[in-house]
Amino acid sequence: MKNMKKKVVKVDEDKCIGCNTCPLVDPDTFEMNNDTYKAIVKPTAPPATDKTEMAMTSCPVGAISITEEDV
Repeated sequence: MKNMKKKVVKVDEDKCIGCNTCPLVDPDTFEMNNDTYKAIVKPTAPPATDKTEMAMTSCPVGAISITEEDV
């Protein structure tokens, strides 16, 4: 049986500058943390989509990563 993989989205809050680009590009996945003014992945975020990848490539500081992990 082939291993199942899922795409996991992460935001490095140390790199994030709070520019708000990712929630504008993919509001289903990202939101701004009201305490730190940095982006976070929503707890209810769906699997990564094309919009998520666009948000990752739009991040001016490279704070977003999408990796595949075994389910």
